[in-house]
Amino acid sequence: MILLFIDGVGLGEESDHNPWYVRPTPHIDRLLGGRSLVRSAVGQIGSDMVLLETDASLGVPGLPQSATGQATIFTGRNAPKAMGAHQSGLPFQRLRKWVQTDNIYLQMERRGWRATFLNCYTPEYFQRPATRRGWVSVSTAALLSSREPVRMLSELLAGKGVYHDLTRWTLARKIPDVPVIEPETAVDHLLDVARQYDLVIHEYFLSDFAGHKQDENLMQTVIDHYDRWLGALVDRKQADDVIVLVSDHGNSEDIRVSTHTNNPVPTWIIGDAHTWREIPHQKWDLTCIVPLLLRLVEKRRITTS
Repeated sequence: MILLFIDGVGLGEESDHNPWYVRPTPHIDRLLGGRSLVRSAVGQIGSDMVLLETDASLGVPGLPQSATGQATIFTGRNAPKAMGAHQSGLPFQRLRKWVQTDNIYLQMERRGWRATFLNCYTPEYFQRPATRRGWVSVSTAALLSSREPVRMLSELLAGKGVYHDLTRWTLARKIPDVPVIEPETAVDHLLDVARQYDLVIHEYFLSDFAGHKQDENLMQTVIDHYDRWLGALVDRKQADDVIVLVSDHGNSEDIRVSTHTNNPVPTWIIGDAHTWREIPHQKWDLTCIVPLLLRLVEKRRITTS
């Protein structure tokens, strides 16, 4: 099972202000039957793939935000409702502790299953004063609450993890000795790790960063790299692998604004187009992701046992 969390990608319109529609995405278009990653593409695509429109607002007024959206994805619980509002950026202490009490890693551990975070960290990250004070992302807070070890630079260079930007290009700016790789090579590294776990998770956040900056050049790099990464992953995965791609809120699908959007976000299931129907829900939203992942892992373990 592979969870791809891509930050700040909503299902937008087929319009000139949507980079995910305007920029070439040959692999995404191929997978979606000739359509871009836009709202009009929602539905079942073939026998083993489905794109679901996903509510990121979760019944709470205001624009969906990163901290509470990610907390919901990683816990299966409605974080903005629990906090009383959408919260942006890195989680404050109350939300951070809320995430650490129960999340996908802990739920997997209780079942005797293994989940891992594919992203690798540098030693410098944990030496930062802000990190020492607890200012970490939801994904990092969830990981640190579990027994699963953190992947560091040594694992990255050994091909036992993936950097947040896929190709390491942002890391090479800081550490010139780090070799830059192609998105397809990063896929090989993901799949090597995936064979040892029930679930692997990768987080990509440059999409949200580019949207906030309204940086069209960066957006072009983001879309090109992610399109190649996703295309290679689908082509190289094993027949029984399932990929779930999800975002926390809209942003990069509307280059006209520097804020988040109220657009629904994608849940793109590749490899099993039907299990989502087994998840109890009144409306498909971000609280459905953890139950979906657990059900998919359970089904795979039953099949392979």
